Amino acid sequence: MNLPLLQTVLAMAVTVGIVYKLIPLLVKVAYFKDLYDKPDGERKLHDRYITYLGGVAIFIGLFIGFSLSGYAGQLQGFEFLSVAMIALFFTGLKDDLMGLSPSKKLAIELFAAVLLIAGCGAMISNFHGMFGIESIPVYVSIPVTIFTVIVVMNSFNLIDGIDGLAGGIGMIASLFLAAGFYSAGYTALMLLAIFTAVSLFGFLMHNFHPARIFMGDTGSLVVGLLLAFLTINYLGLSGNTEYAGLYHNASVILPVAFLAIPLYDTLTVFVKRLARGDGPFTPGKDHVHHQLLDMGFSQKQTTVFLYLVTILIGLLAISLSGLNNNLILGVIVLFMVSFLPTNGYKRSILKKLGIFDLDRHKQLQDLREERRTLVEEKERPTRQRAGQEKELA
Repeated sequence: MNLPLLQTVLAMAVTVGIVYKLIPLLVKVAYFKDLYDKPDGERKLHDRYITYLGGVAIFIGLFIGFSLSGYAGQLQGFEFLSVAMIALFFTGLKDDLMGLSPSKKLAIELFAAVLLIAGCGAMISNFHGMFGIESIPVYVSIPVTIFTVIVVMNSFNLIDGIDGLAGGIGMIASLFLAAGFYSAGYTALMLLAIFTAVSLFGFLMHNFHPARIFMGDTGSLVVGLLLAFLTINYLGLSGNTEYAGLYHNASVILPVAFLAIPLYDTLTVFVKRLARGDGPFTPGKDHVHHQLLDMGFSQKQTTVFLYLVTILIGLLAISLSGLNNNLILGVIVLFMVSFLPTNGYKRSILKKLGIFDLDRHKQLQDLREERRTLVEEKERPTRQRAGQEKELA
C-alpha cells in the first residue's frame, strides 16, 4: 500500500472514530445541559428524550478527517467551502439550541451559496439539453446555482424526520457521486464524497432505529451543503469532453436521481401545504415517511424501504444513461409516483391485498403513546435531580 493511500485510509478511520466516539460524549453533555428533543405524541415519532447534537460529531469528524487526508489542498476553493460549512454549522447549532427565524437561516444559506460560486467556482452553466436548454448566461447561472444549493440543503433538512433516514440517504448519494468522480478521475471530489459518506456511517451507528441521537440542523445543513457542492460539480462533468466515465451520458440527471427522495418529498409537501393555505415550512405529518408509517410500516421498515428506492432510482438512471436526459427524468418521476405508495387508493389496494395492516398500525400508535407517557413519568425524577445538580454546580 503506497503512502498517500495509507494516509487516506487512516484519515477515514479517524473520521469514523471521531464521530462514533464523540456521540456518547455529546449525549452526556445533553443530559446535564437539558439539550433534548422532547416527544410530543403527535408529529414527533420518538418516545424518549433524544439529543439533537449529532451534527456536531459529523462536522468535527468530517472536517478533521478530510483535512488529514492530504487532498483538501487539491480541492478548488476548499478554504471558501470551509467558511461556508462553518457558517452553516453555527447557524444550525444556534437553531438547534435556541431557535432561529427562517429569514435569518435563509440569509446564511444565501451567504454559503455565494461562497460556493465566488470562491469555489461551483456554478451550473449548462443544462446540456435538459428541457431543451443548453448553455446559460452568467446572470442566469448565478441565481440557478443559488436556488439549487438552497433547495438541496432544505430538502435534506426536511427529510430528517425518522431514525436513520437523512443519514442513510446522504450516505448512499455520496457513494454514488464518489463512484462517478472516481470514474471521471476527479480524486479530490471523490474523496470529499467518500469522507461525507464515512462520517455519516459513523453517525448512523448511533442514529439507526432506535436512535440515541439526532442529526439536528447542525448536521443537516452542513451535509446538505456538501451534497449541493458535489452535485453542482458533478453536473459540470457533462461539459468536459474528455470525460468518458461510467456515468458520462447521464451525468446531468444522476444527481437528481440520487437525491430523488428528498427532492420529491419537498416538492409534494410544499404543494400540499400551499394548497391548504399553510406556509411551506409549517410543521406537519405529510412527509413521505409519515405516509408510509400510516400504512403500517415500522420506522425501521420505512427507512430501509426508502434506502432501497434511492438505490433503485440511481441504478435505473445509470442503466438508462444512453437515452435522452429528459426521458430519463420522466421515467424517474413516473417511477416515484407509481412506486411510492402514498396515495389513498394505493393504501386501500395494499390493505385489501393484506400487505399492510392499518388496524395493527393504529394499535402500535396507541402503544407508542402509552410508552411515551410512561417513559416521561419515569424520567421526570431523574431530570429533576439533574437540574438540582446543575444548580449546585
